[in-house]
Amino acid sequence: MIRKISVVFFACFFSAGLLQAQEYATDKGAGLFNITGNFSSSGGSLFEDSHGHYSNSAIFGLGASRFVARNVFLGLGLGYGRQSQGDWYSTTYGIGPHIGLAAGGQKSQGFPFISFGVRYYGANFKTDIWSGNTVEAVGSDIFGGLGIVIPIRKYVGLTFEGNYHALSLNDQNDHHYGGKIFMLGIGLIGVFYK
Repeated sequence: MIRKISVVFFACFFSAGLLQAQEYATDKGAGLFNITGNFSSSGGSLFEDSHGHYSNSAIFGLGASRFVARNVFLGLGLGYGRQSQGDWYSTTYGIGPHIGLAAGGQKSQGFPFISFGVRYYGANFKTDIWSGNTVEAVGSDIFGGLGIVIPIRKYVGLTFEGNYHALSLNDQNDHHYGGKIFMLGIGLIGVFYK
């Protein structure tokens, strides 16, 4: 169900943006679309457990934003992550809105931005490899970030950004789990305007 809603949202979001007459990436009606992904597998005595299992991690993110006024954007983000080592694992997912401000105009070499948002966040993880017990927890991810998009082609930009996330989750027994994440990233972003 969430998948169908997301597809419809992204299709409406971008077709509406392409029908308006924007001159630059931060004009009202312009849109941004990015996909991020990361996989790592770490081995050796520094990372392997006592049975020689590698530490594996995969993260996938999808985001879309639309400028609702010059230099002001609203958007939606989706995220999924999985970590594992032997029989232990952790799976996380999140979905939610964000708002941001971007500077720059038609003659700018790039546009710096700042964004804030909140995501519904969920996790399930195996707490004990011997008994197979798992915990499911849900809550919020409140985040803020800054970065810059540097256009490299008319509809493609290079993005550098940093984000800080504060997570607050509760499981089915009302145990609280909190966490903080600081991320730095570089990637490509689709920039849609006429």
